[in-house]
Parts: sequence; C-alpha cells; structure tokens
Amino acid sequence: MTIRFAALAAVLATASSLTAQISHTHLGTIQTANQEGEIVAFDSASGRYFITNPGSDEIDVFTASATGALAYEISIPLAGTPNSVAVHNGLVAVAVEGATKQDPGRVQFFDAATGAASGFSVTVGALPDMVVFTPNGQKVLTANEGEADEATGLNNPEGSVSIVDVASRTVATASFAPWNGQKASLQAAGVRLSDVNNITLAQDVEPEYVTINAAGTIAYVTLQENNAIAVVDIAAASVTAILPLGEKDHNLPGNEFDPSNQDGINGNFQNLPILGLYMPDALTTFTVGGVEYIATANEGDGREDFAGFGDETRGVDLEAGFTLDTEDPTPETSLYTSAQLNDNAILGRLKFVTSDYDIARGDTDNDGDVDQLYSFGARSFTIWTTAGVPVFDSGDEFEREMLARGLWQEGRSDDKGPEPESIVFGIVNGTPMLFVGLERTDAIMVYDVSNPMAAVLVDVIDVATESGIGAGAPEGLAFIPAADNATGRDLLAVTSEGDGALSLFTIDAGTASVTTFGQGCPSVQPMGLASNAPMLGSSWDLMASNVPATAVLCTFWFGDTALNPAIELTAIGAAGCFAHVDGNLGGFGVPVNSGGATYSIAVPNDPALLAYSLASQVSAFTSGNFTTSNGLAGVVGN
Repeated sequence: MTIRFAALAAVLATASSLTAQISHTHLGTIQTANQEGEIVAFDSASGRYFITNPGSDEIDVFTASATGALAYEISIPLAGTPNSVAVHNGLVAVAVEGATKQDPGRVQFFDAATGAASGFSVTVGALPDMVVFTPNGQKVLTANEGEADEATGLNNPEGSVSIVDVASRTVATASFAPWNGQKASLQAAGVRLSDVNNITLAQDVEPEYVTINAAGTIAYVTLQENNAIAVVDIAAASVTAILPLGEKDHNLPGNEFDPSNQDGINGNFQNLPILGLYMPDALTTFTVGGVEYIATANEGDGREDFAGFGDETRGVDLEAGFTLDTEDPTPETSLYTSAQLNDNAILGRLKFVTSDYDIARGDTDNDGDVDQLYSFGARSFTIWTTAGVPVFDSGDEFEREMLARGLWQEGRSDDKGPEPESIVFGIVNGTPMLFVGLERTDAIMVYDVSNPMAAVLVDVIDVATESGIGAGAPEGLAFIPAADNATGRDLLAVTSEGDGALSLFTIDAGTASVTTFGQGCPSVQPMGLASNAPMLGSSWDLMASNVPATAVLCTFWFGDTALNPAIELTAIGAAGCFAHVDGNLGGFGVPVNSGGATYSIAVPNDPALLAYSLASQVSAFTSGNFTTSNGLAGVVGN
C-alpha cells in the first residue's frame, strides 16, 4: 500500500483491534476393516497414521495424499490388545495390555516406514493405558492403570508409571508405594482414595494419561478415579507430588448444568448445590508467554464395580442407601431437599459419587449424615498451573454450545453430559490452540488460549455430520503442523471409537485486524472512518461519520488490495490530509444520511486472500471545501 502525507511533519498514528479467527475443513474419513479404532499417532517422515484396533489386536496404518484423501496401507499384528500408540522420529511404540487387566503389560516397538518390529518389547505395569515419548525421543512412558478384577476386587495390582529407555530397552518404575503412609492425609486433602479391601494407596491409584513438560524432565499423570494429578520426576523415576484437583461448584453462575434426562426439557440448565469432581481423562501441557500450563478434559469416571463395592448411586436411591441430612431436619444442614432427590425431573436421575470415602467426606459437620453430594466430572475443560491451581474453566459453555448447535444429547444429562475426554495442543498461524473432544456429542471444541486465563471458544467441529458417516465418540486426537504433513496445512486427526473412523480436518487461522492511521482534514473537524475486521466469506463494513452537513454524497476510496488490481486512482487529498495513491479498486459514491454513510465490500471465502490488506479512506467535497477521513487498513482473517 502506498501512502503519502502532504505535510512532511505529519506523524503516522496507529491503533489496532485484533481478533483470532479459526475455521476448519473436513478433508476425508476412512474406517478400519472391522470398524473399531481408538487412538491415533502420526509419523511425519513416512506420512503414516497409526490407529489402535482393540477388536483385531492390531495397529491399522493409513496414509493421506496432498488433498487429504486417506488410504489403508497395512495392519501390524500385536501380542495383545492395544490401548495406546505414540510415534517419534520413525519409531512406533504401542502399549499392549496383558492376558488379563491385572497382568503386566508390554510396550512393543515398530519401524514406522515398514511396520516391522524394531528391537525387542519390554514389560511394564498392569494395564498400560497410555504411552508417550519424551520430546527428545529417548524415553517412553506408560500410565499403568492397574485396575482391580471385577469379580472380587481382591486382585488389585498397583498403579504405576513405567519409564523405558529407548536405546537400552531397560525399564524403571515410578511407584506410588512410597506414598502409602500418606494415604490418610491425602484423603483429607481431597484425593479420592478408597479403603475397601484394605487396599494401599498404590493399589488404589489408577494412572490414566501422561503428558510431559517441554523440557522432557517432568511428567504429569491423571489419576482419574482419584480426582488428582501425579507429578513424576522422569530422571529419578519418582512420584514427587500428588495434587488434589478439588471440585466444581455447580451452584455458581456460569456453572449451570442439566442434571436430568427425564425433565422434558433439552438444556434445562440450573444452578444446584452439587460439587462436580473434575476427574480428568486426558491432559496436555502447553506454554504461553514463557509460562507452562496443564489443560485437562474433565470427563469424570468411577471405578469398576465388584462384589461388595459400588461407586455410583442415582439421586432417587440415595435416601434408601445412605443416611442423608435431608431425612433429619434438626439440624438442617443439607444443601438439597428430599423432594429434589426423589424427583426425576430435578436430581432423581443424576448419578452421584458414593464410595465410602465420598459419603464420609460429604458429612461436612461430622454428625453422622451426609450434607454434601458429589457428581462425576465437570462437563468442561480446565487450565491449571503446574502446581495444580486452576486459572480457567470453561464453565457451562460445552453444554450450552451443544444445545445451540443442535448437538444436544438429552440422554446424557443424568450421567456426565457431553463427556470431555481428549485434549491436545497446537499452534496455528501463531495462535496457541486447545482442541477438546466430546465423546457423547461427537464434537471437538476449539479454543484460542493466547490468554490462558481467558480462553475463547473459536470453533466447533461436528465430527459425526462432517465425516459423512456419522463417526461417533471421538477418542483420539492428534494435532499435525503444516510443515509435517503432505497437505501443507495444519491438521487435526480424529479417531472415532464408535465407528473405527479416522477423520482429517484442516485448521485454518487468520488474524483479522483493523488499523487506523493518519488524520483527516480539516484537522479541526475531519471525517471519521471505522470498520469491522474483514473475514473470509464475510464483508468489510465501513462506516463514515462526521460528514459535513451540506454534503449529499461522499466517496469511499479503496486502494492496494488483492482484489481487481487493474484500476489506478489519481491522488486525492489536500494540504495536511492523509491520502492514498496508486489505488487499484476504485472510488464509490455513497449518499449521506444524517451525517454518516456506510459501504461494504465482499470478501470471498478464498484462503488465498488470508493476510491480504484492504485500504480505505472517505472524502467529501462541498461548497468548495474538501474534507477527508483518517485511513483504515484491514487485514483479512478467517
């Protein structure tokens, strides 16, 4: 854009308004042969996508063309049922469970380009549920859930984190046994630990998911059923902290939820005195402004029932199974009424967390009856400091957005709502983004986390509809930078557990901006010019103000844009006024109405126009006087 000032001493003044804009495009979807698949990992060198298939005990391998068209390549047979897969620099690691969930599991290694075994496998803890490489690829970590057997609960292996040295294939174990003596203090702090069968803390914790800090030195591990995060020193193979996550107060504004699937109302959002346990499934670390954060998908999940133990009870059954303060009005310390609990349209259908620990903790005044009740999950995602302090929670936005977009599932209201399960981080065109998968509503929530304390929802991906096959229950997510894949665009790979489907979506980000520069003339009373931020598929809407009272027509001048570059404009302006020269779109006369005028220019939905600049200025000529506005430059975003 060429700009001139008639007065050489004039100073260019700028003021910008920025808005991150995100869009996505579905490129393709493909299913595994048996329509089963859960977790996805991508290898940039071979361009291969690796999908765990628990139905066939294989890894199914796919590739994508430059247009995103997916094709099946091979299947890699495994020694057992795969729970997770990760890739680093051409090496594939697969977490495989044992013959029973209580047996030790294994990590198997394969060459990404050929699918051939790469060195020998290693033995890890019971039920390795997630596998991840350190950033330098030298270590592989598994979260070993160690679930109790469902028949008796007596065969209950310890939960642990295995740390595999990739080069030597030796395994170190970060054990929770050193924390056994702190069980009571952690229970008091809010870590959900059971005493059933006199199990130890190490037996009770169930590591679910692992993420690693950018330095590759610290691992953060969700203990989902325990409503906590463990911190692991990787080099020392030691659990250094267990962080209780606390509860979400559904009685606070912005934390409303719909607790019933039998109230006859979709999205019957209410504040109720229920505390939701976060109980996150997946988590990820990310860094913004030099500060590292943890983000969690707060699904909520109870332990598996076995003889003599149950982890959940519906509201309508609470008074029959437990001693509640609702039944004893003196003193009345309950936060809810018997009528609410026994009404299926209010709290009767909601599933509450009711292990012995939860019931005892709910007796807040120690008088032998339950005052406070807890529910599963938070129906949200949360951003935490690495010390476990929450700095942001999405509140009730997931459920409200699902209702607004026609993705509401009323049948899940009494359970855990949309069930946020997976979460990954990526940087798109310089914008830090979090992607949260909602298992029950088949959607991905996309957030701009440029300010981690005020994350902004910028897009929603309707996986089921856009896949074309109704792909349900997004389980695995992988963000793939543009430089690492054949499409040359940032991608989100999604595996849908309900259909064994792999879907690819481009994630496009542009920063739409408006910059004001220069000053119109005469300086004592220049015209004003303002606008929105121009976005693909929308329009650039300009609004002139302070037009001279005697003017019946003003001219919107456009210069130096990506559109219609064939027209040259002659210089306009007057001494001391801002002016465009070498314009290429033209000038448009617009009638003046009450001292103002508006003009809009369409911006085609063409990604090639991202980051192009649009320039404009307004002028009016009346009674021998020439008046102009400030100039505007709009940068096209999406």
